[in-house]
Amino acid sequence: MSIVLKQTMPAYRALRAEGLEVRAPGEPPHRTGRERPLRIAILNLMPEKPVTETQIARVLGETAHDIEPTFFLPASYRSKSTPARHIAAFYERWPSLRQRSFDGLIVTGAPLETLPFEAVTYWRELTEIMDWARTRVGQTYYICWAAQATLRHFHGVAKRALPEKMFGVFPQRVTAPDSPLMAGLPRDFPVPVSRHSEVAAADLPRERGLEILAGSAESGLCLVQDAPNRAVYMFNHLEYDADTLAREYRRDLAAGRPVPRPKHYFPGEDPTRTPAQAWRGSARIFFRNWLELVRCQAEARGKGTESVDWLLGRGARPALAGAVFTDFRIEAGDALAAVPALLRVLAGLGHAPSALRTEASAAAGCTVTLRVAGLGGAAAERVARQLLHAVPGVRRAAYRDAAGTAGVLVAGRLRAACPKRLSPDRRSAA
Repeated sequence: MSIVLKQTMPAYRALRAEGLEVRAPGEPPHRTGRERPLRIAILNLMPEKPVTETQIARVLGETAHDIEPTFFLPASYRSKSTPARHIAAFYERWPSLRQRSFDGLIVTGAPLETLPFEAVTYWRELTEIMDWARTRVGQTYYICWAAQATLRHFHGVAKRALPEKMFGVFPQRVTAPDSPLMAGLPRDFPVPVSRHSEVAAADLPRERGLEILAGSAESGLCLVQDAPNRAVYMFNHLEYDADTLAREYRRDLAAGRPVPRPKHYFPGEDPTRTPAQAWRGSARIFFRNWLELVRCQAEARGKGTESVDWLLGRGARPALAGAVFTDFRIEAGDALAAVPALLRVLAGLGHAPSALRTEASAAAGCTVTLRVAGLGGAAAERVARQLLHAVPGVRRAAYRDAAGTAGVLVAGRLRAACPKRLSPDRRSAA
């Protein structure tokens, strides 16, 4: 669709030249009848800011959504490589965003891997931004160092120094094919990797709802979802251009730094040859999926507290302050058979409904709606998955927790709760 950028921004000219639909602020879209633009805040901590702005704007602008990005920086951040006039023209500072809400947030990596997190000059502000995102942002996407930093802040996970820079393009294996973020991606897909440290899978507190979506035996973890915090951690760089690793390699050589040649990158492993952007198709699919999750979460949040009440009606709503519960809507063929089976599965999982209702219709058969107290986040999705697969005759299992996180399981496939299903062409590989 389109992305809104200031006309004087380098990314505006670059993406227009590539044929993307780029609009200036206040300029109406070329086509009418669209959904409202998604508001995406982008905390760009990379040194070459115009390059990263273009990369991020490109992967967002190539999707089927209208995007309004807001680039910003911590108040204490000072750039050594980007002119102050560029930052003044195109960036806001964190305090101006504190009371605002966004549909999505992207936090880029930063060349700070050898520093302890607490030694980073803007660490306090960064942790404030992470905490703010949990209440003011629908979905967040943390890249490379930012992913490591957020895992450290939210879960106390330490990063591990690598003996040599992990550098190159490595195939990543999808480990959660049912995740909506992985829809349409091949089983193995290439991703650029450029880092001096890693987060080990063994260090993840999986009991907190963290799920590994993709990884590599050679390069380690790639993608982790933190559903309770509505966060995705990408330890690598799907947004990179074809020549980004080559420029990093030549920069490090020129500076006399010990750097390995990037693996699986140059044709024939020859640094004089021009590399191809083998990951571009995968980047399009992944960012399409992530923005679909952002959009669906925005719709759920947009309905306010009434969205929590979608199953059982006002009379069944508990006090919302601090409440933890999930509503389920189960479509099955026969209520007399489905209800006892649903209750048995829930009991086996250690749960019992606090309210339950059944409805029958000629079109849907039987619909069972129920509320389970003390359940939310990733655990709610796991229960929905069990109800779909373990109860005979169940065709569809939908859920929404008190925080507004929602999903639908149909024929073993999860998508974020939306009024419309993805069309077949949008589920397939781009």
